This record gives sequence, structure tokens and C-alpha cells, in this order.
Amino acid sequence: MQCQTLFKVVIKSLSPKELVRIHVPKPLDRNDGTFLMRYRMYETVSEGLKIEVLYGDEHVAQSPYILKGPVYHEYCECPEEDPQTWQKTLSCPAKEPQIAKDFASFPSINLQQMLNEVPERFGDERGAIVHYTVLSNLIYRRSLGKYTDFKMFSDEILLSLARKVLLPDLEFYVNLGDWPLEHRKVNETPGPLPIISWCGSLDSRDVILPTYDITHSTLEAMRGVTNDLLSIQGNTGPSWINKTEKAFFRGRDSREERLQLVQLSKDNPQLLDAGITGYFFFQEKEKELGKAKLIGFFDFFKYKYQVNVDGTVAAYRYPYLMLGDSLVLKQDSPYYEHFYMALKPWKHYVPIKRNLSDLLEKVEWAKENDEEAKKIAKEGQLTARDLLQPHRLYCYYYRVLQDFCMAWKQESEFTKRDRAARVIQKAWKSFLNVAVFQHFKSLINIRRQGDPRQILRYINPKEAELLDAAAGINVRFRLGGVKFPPEIYYKIFTHRHIEDLCANSPRDYTKLPAKHTSHIKSDNLQEEDYSGWYRRIENNGWRPVSDKFWKSTENVMVGDKKESEFHFSKLKRRQDIEKKRKIKKIEWMRQMYYTGTLEAKSTNHETLGLIHTATKGLIKAFEDGGIDSVMEWEVDEVLNWTNTLNFDEYIANWKEIATSNSSANFKSFRFEQAQEKKYDYKDILEEEMGTQEDTSFDSIYEGPTFTRLRKKATENKQAQRTRFSRLLHRLLRTCSSLSLHDP
Repeated sequence: MQCQTLFKVVIKSLSPKELVRIHVPKPLDRNDGTFLMRYRMYETVSEGLKIEVLYGDEHVAQSPYILKGPVYHEYCECPEEDPQTWQKTLSCPAKEPQIAKDFASFPSINLQQMLNEVPERFGDERGAIVHYTVLSNLIYRRSLGKYTDFKMFSDEILLSLARKVLLPDLEFYVNLGDWPLEHRKVNETPGPLPIISWCGSLDSRDVILPTYDITHSTLEAMRGVTNDLLSIQGNTGPSWINKTEKAFFRGRDSREERLQLVQLSKDNPQLLDAGITGYFFFQEKEKELGKAKLIGFFDFFKYKYQVNVDGTVAAYRYPYLMLGDSLVLKQDSPYYEHFYMALKPWKHYVPIKRNLSDLLEKVEWAKENDEEAKKIAKEGQLTARDLLQPHRLYCYYYRVLQDFCMAWKQESEFTKRDRAARVIQKAWKSFLNVAVFQHFKSLINIRRQGDPRQILRYINPKEAELLDAAAGINVRFRLGGVKFPPEIYYKIFTHRHIEDLCANSPRDYTKLPAKHTSHIKSDNLQEEDYSGWYRRIENNGWRPVSDKFWKSTENVMVGDKKESEFHFSKLKRRQDIEKKRKIKKIEWMRQMYYTGTLEAKSTNHETLGLIHTATKGLIKAFEDGGIDSVMEWEVDEVLNWTNTLNFDEYIANWKEIATSNSSANFKSFRFEQAQEKKYDYKDILEEEMGTQEDTSFDSIYEGPTFTRLRKKATENKQAQRTRFSRLLHRLLRTCSSLSLHDP
């Protein structure tokens, strides 16, 4: 194919039998005596290509070039299996300083830690994280967060890279947002996570890749996009001497310094031409500063000096400005891109302060030192041409993935024995935990057994004195707490009818004013404060079993955190109980439905479908309309058609686990000591803590033989009635602290 210019580019297959379509645009004149020749293939050639560059009819630039085959087109799934051969073919650099710096924070990568922590820390709804997995040169991804549309750029470069070279198997996370994410320091515990991002900062630890803009420019070159890294080099505007001696800027209002730049331009139009083309962050400033017209990027280079000011992060225009032949005035910034380390101030660009306070001074310096400014601009342009070549970007991407995989494998090899040791440690720890739990479980492994008075005597002797057969008391135990091993908690229940003082006396007597006599009469009667009325205070919470029973346990009460309403009407309270039972039943069914344990009894497919539809509709009605939209008989009907646990039987069984027998089953109501030895509370504790015998309650209750605490062998019946009346009176006074119903 030939180009209509003084230069002729002829590209053809080495084999006359192979026909190939190749697009060859005009060479790009870089205005410095060099030209950029480009071509794009649409078929693969097996033998190879011959490329001739002619000026007139004579070969120039060491033409002709022979590319031995096979030569692949862009979309050929033909990866090079030897990565070293591929890197050598592309002349990839041996070192990339930015990659070495990034991975200095990650000498090894703990894959499991990364997989556990990244979704938790950065994968929320507002996140922009993509989890990539490369396996057998196939790429899989999973989006974490709502703002992951820019994955099209990372998708395309990874797919393009996989078509060219065999990628290592690995997993990694790419941050698609503008800002770097990982700010943990290396010496922190836990340490930083290897998040791959498009931009870095001085206080972050992200691994940097070329920005999505540079990536898109490389992929889209000669494919519908004119403003790419190659086309810029052939459209650098007039020569240096014919450029306008002003600093130039156009851009959005993504940083306040850009507004300051526009104000400087208004005050110093002879040195600076700056304008905002779109207001988003500071819309109120549009009337004051005005809005500039959009201008083509190639027209930027009509000016000698280009001002580069950060946007939300590092300005993505910077590599394009460096490829032009204007002098770049770069703002000091905590943000950087993948190629910044290769650029030096006063060699490749002129630095300006973060607050732009020295911008005008630097522009005046450039005007007074034109040759020096031209030299810096040229040096920066040549360096950018080398750093931003398309093949260098592919090399950079592959090197990041390669080093990531090496760090991961190093962690894998280094910790192989550690992981084996951890497996043994976890198994042993699991065995110990199960043994400890079984021990605690055995301590409360009773089912309607044991005298509650004797049980309570060892854990709360003061309240044990109040229990007798008339109260119908039982004690229930549960394992709980916020740490392991668990603690044993107990709670006292009664199923007898008791007189609730809160229902009969609704006032809050703790707020009543002190009685006093006043001889001053007032016409303004003080309104009675009804706040706090009909509020039930539950003093019978779950309490920990402690050997220090002589100390007050009021401060270690661990009653239910949820508030329970107590209505003064007995009918209303009964309705509330029915409603709570209904809610529990529905929640129980709903949980089993979603976990897949709610199975139908029938084997008939039609019946199964009807049961499934009815269950689904019932749960949907409950979720949409609440508890009142579902009748209890409907829930019972569905549960009857399933082979799961019967709800009522399940609740009844649950209430019997770790529960003592009722005190109503035992005749005596007084505590009596054996003749052999008398105990006080302290003696009981010392003996219990000193013995190694199993002190858990026996499964079968045997009524002990007690002697009287009194010296007299007999007592008259009148004395017995008197003591019984006193104990009953004390019991009734404290019954308001006991639960009327099981929770």
C-alpha cells in the first residue's frame, strides 16, 4: 500500500501466496526532522512482512525492514508461551523504578488476607473495585460496588495482553476510582493490601498502572480516536519561534487552584491565558470568572508554555502535554502516575508551587531564558516519547502482573510449612474448644430435674431462702457471653398466678414529691406528672453464675437488651403474647424457607408446587404487609404440610433444656443442714473450690434427709404456720421481679 506524499510506505507479505489487509495512514511529521510511521493489520501472516520506507524511489531510514513470521493482527488469540521471548521481542526495559518502589511495600502477598479484607474494606455499595482472576490465560472478574463502569478499560487491556503473551495464574483487585485507596503503613498491623490503581499519592501504598486514559489511547490508536499518544506527536502546532509567548490552560473546575489560575489570568493577561470550560464543583464562581469556550487539544500547542494543574488527582492531560513541544509548567503535587519517576524538574519540566504563588515568576523566567526553556521542553518531549510508546505500556502491565505473581508465590512458598503448622494448630484449638463447650454443656445438662431450691442455694443463697413449693419455681440455665469460653447464666421462672404490683399501682413512686405542709395556698393547681406510669421494670434478667455469691449481683444483671412493653390491661397483655408467638412462628418458618430446610411431605410434583407457591406467597405477604397480613392458622397449615420440626414441640423442648424441676414437686420449703456438719456461705465456697469432684447435678433427684436448724426436735403447728406466712409474704413482695412467662 502507498501513501500520497513524498514518502512512500510499502508493506507486503513475504509470501506471494498470502494476501493481507493492512491500513497505513500518512506518516506523522514531528516537526523536528523525524516522522512516525504507523500501520494496522487485519489478518495474520505466517511467513512475515517486508516494510519499505521510500523517499521518492529511494530507501530511507535503513529500509527495508523484514519482520519474520508469524506476524499477528490485534485480535488474534495467539499468545506467546515464553514470556521472556515476548519481552525481548518488545525490547521491554529490564527495570521499572515505579514498579520496584510499589512492590517494596509487598515483599510477599498473603492471598487469603487480601481476599478476606478487600471486599470488607473497599467493596461497599459506593465502591469501585473489580476482582480479577487469571486462570489458564482466561480472565474472570467480579465487580464490588456500584461505580465500576470504567472496568471496560481494564477489561480491554487485560484481554489484549492475554492475546499477546501467556499470563501467570493469579488474583488481584483493581481500583477503578480516581483516588488511591490503601493508606496503611508498611509497619502497621495489619499491613497494607496490594490494591492496583491508576493513580498514586505520597501517603498511599497502591500499586500503580498506567491511567485508563493512557490505556484507552493506546488501545484506540488508529481505531476511531484521533487524540491519542501517537497523533499528538504529529500535531504539535507551529514551530517554537512562532508560538505565542503566554502560559495556557483550559479545563474544568475540579480543583480550587484552577479558579485561582483563572483569576491570575484576568489580572495578568499578558502572561497567562487560562479559562474554565465547565463548572461542576464551584458553580457559584461561573458568573464571577466566566466560562471559556472549548478548544481543540492540538491548538494548545500554539502557546509556548502549558500549565499543568491537578484535577481531583493528578491531571490526566500531563502525558499529552509532555508529548507536545511546549514547555510544561507543572504544579507540585502529592499525586503521581506510573511514569513520573523518570521525569526530573528543570530537566523535563519547570516546577511551580502548589498554591501557584510563583507561576507568574516562572513564566517571566521562561520568556527571559528562551533557549533554556526550549531545551527543557525538547528534553521532556523526547523522554515522554520513549516512556509512552504503546509497547512500553504493554511491558509495564505485564511486569506488574508478573511481580504481583512472584510476591504471591514467595508468600506461598515461604509459608507452606507455616500453613501446615496452622492446620495442626487450628485442629487442636478446635478440639479444645469443642471439649470445653461439651464440659460447660454437661454442667447444665438437666431436663426438668433437680430441686431448684438446692440448685439456687449454691449460686444465690439469699434468693434461695424465698423459694418454696407454693411458688412453683424452676431455674433455667443458658450458655452466653461475648467471649469464649462461655459463661453460665441463670434465670428464675414461675408459672403460678402472682399479684403484679405494677398492674395494680401504676404510679412511678420514685418521682413522688416529699410530703410537706404549706400554709400558702395557691389558685394554680399543679398538674400531676403521669410520665413513667404503667412502665414495668423487669428485675429478673439473666444473671451469671458466680462463686462470689456473697457480693451484690445487682450490677452484673444481664437482662434482655430489647425493650418489652407491658400494658396495664390483662387482655391486651394476652394479645401481645399471642402476637409475639405468631411472629416467632413466622420468623422460624421464614428462616427455614430461605435456608432450604423447609421441605414438603408430599412427593407429588403438583402438590409440591402448590406447597411451594403457598409458602412463598405467605412469606411475601408477611414481608410486604407485616404481621397483620398473615393469619396464624395459615402458618400452621403450611407447617403441617412440611416434614420439618413441629414449632410447638420445638419450643416446648427448648424450654425443658437445662431447666430444673419445679419446686411444686417437693414438699419441704425450709433449708435444713445435715447433722454431720454445718455450713455457712463461705464454707460452701471454700469446699466447692477445693474439691476435684464433679459437682454437676445428678440426672436423677434423690430427696436428701435434713435435720432441723433449731435444737428442739419438734415444733408446734402454730410456729410452722407463722413461718410459712412470713416466707409467703416475702415471696409475694418479690414476685414482681419474676417473669410471668417464658421469653
